[in-house]
Amino acid sequence: MKGLPVSAWATNLDDLDRDLLLRAAIEATRTLILPEWESKRPDDRRPQLALEATEAWIATKSVEAIANAKIAAKDCTAARNETFGTDHRVPEAARALAWAASAKDKDNANIWDALTAIEGELLARIALVAEYHRGPEQRRAIISVLRRVLEPPPAPADQPAHTGPVPYAASGNFSVGQQLVHAKFGDVVVTAAGDKWIDVQLADGTTKRLAQKPR
Repeated sequence: MKGLPVSAWATNLDDLDRDLLLRAAIEATRTLILPEWESKRPDDRRPQLALEATEAWIATKSVEAIANAKIAAKDCTAARNETFGTDHRVPEAARALAWAASAKDKDNANIWDALTAIEGELLARIALVAEYHRGPEQRRAIISVLRRVLEPPPAPADQPAHTGPVPYAASGNFSVGQQLVHAKFGDVVVTAAGDKWIDVQLADGTTKRLAQKPR
């Protein structure tokens, strides 16, 4: 069974915030394919350590965090080689996300590789039991986890839209004066809004332009 091509992930997700994409892909790896690895290899934490190293880099962006992520990625290469033909796509996905820490800005190729590995692992599992009809279900599971991270929760219908800061996501739609919480920049305020963009003011007074869903 074949999964989505890398180009399909890129076409639908490439305009989103990179750190948020990384968090979403980490969550998909951790939720959908890591548990089986943990049950089979409780003493082999190489994929888990790679995900944790990537999260540490997202939080700090430090040189040390990049170095640790590179080490974790190389360890996952060894884990992939050792398990090739069985569960190799689990460390493959974790490795791709760890390599993303040292990628150039706006280079999301490693994230697409991770999503491809996740889908490939899920499809391989249903192929083992010849349940090919469950292919679309696996893709929906990935999308469901990604949405949980990428999309802010909807505001309750009986409350005004601006009740307080809301999480920023490029798939959201915002208005001037609205307070947001950005994964990288913290608390920000929308100062201008276009069809596909917003300008936000950071706590230090600087302004950044971010993407938003077309109105």
